[in-house]
Amino acid sequence: MAKYDAAGDKVQRRIPVAVWIMLLGVVVGVVGLIWCLNTDLKKYAKTENLYTDQNIDDVKNLDFEFDRSKVDIAPSDDRQIHVTIENAPKGMYTYGIKDNTFYIHKKEIFSIFRWSGITSIPFLKDVYPEAKITVRLPSIILDKVEIDSSISDVTFNTLTCETLDIDNGMGTLKLIDASAEKTTIDNGMGKIEVFNCVLGKSKIKNGMGKIKMDSCSLKGTDIDNGMGDVTITTELNGDMDIDNGMGDIDLKIYGDGGDYRITGDDDDVSVKGKTGSRSAEYKIHVDNGMGDVDIEFID
Repeated sequence: MAKYDAAGDKVQRRIPVAVWIMLLGVVVGVVGLIWCLNTDLKKYAKTENLYTDQNIDDVKNLDFEFDRSKVDIAPSDDRQIHVTIENAPKGMYTYGIKDNTFYIHKKEIFSIFRWSGITSIPFLKDVYPEAKITVRLPSIILDKVEIDSSISDVTFNTLTCETLDIDNGMGTLKLIDASAEKTTIDNGMGKIEVFNCVLGKSKIKNGMGKIKMDSCSLKGTDIDNGMGDVTITTELNGDMDIDNGMGDIDLKIYGDGGDYRITGDDDDVSVKGKTGSRSAEYKIHVDNGMGDVDIEFID
């Protein structure tokens, strides 16, 4: 029903200011999206190259954070740490030595971008620079090594430490010729490859990615597999606890199966080779969900 004012004139309906603001926001957003899709945004992305050499004498720990990078970490032939960072977003990385720890960190603002998922948006993903990072380390025994990698491909060749902590998001992380007393590997949707490594007490958690370990030696290992695949060929000098969700686990163990007793689920669990009795030295416990668990002992 129409409304009239005191003078008898018909009152015109007005669109609320909030609606105009909302419509303006939609128009600006659409125009901005069209501009982004039809503009070479790379020319607006500022990058930088960084170089540093650090003396290793006071370093006992490593703490690395990588985001959308190709990372190569390998031995050096002197007593210095050599770092080369190429094509990194300007101001993204900082590095140095603090409290006996050599670190390469992302600055906080870039961590927010990663967390928000902005670097995964299709038309921004190609704009966001992919850095190339090279680290050369002297051959020393370290106390603790931490690697936090989001959408990077990281290769770490030759490492000896007491504690190793790896958190891998969506990239590929390769660990070669490493030795650690205590190891934690947490893989999200990426891929972790471990070759020729000697790892003590270990916790391996796989979300929806893949983990492959070959020619390794493990001790006291817990494997928590969500929806991915885990393939391990190893010596096992301790107990192993396997919690498998919806993925497949393929476990090949070098040694006499009589030294191990298998406990837990039997469904979809295949064991090749003779296993030990209750008095066997080591125990492999299996909690299997909807995947297949294959265990084979190789003399």
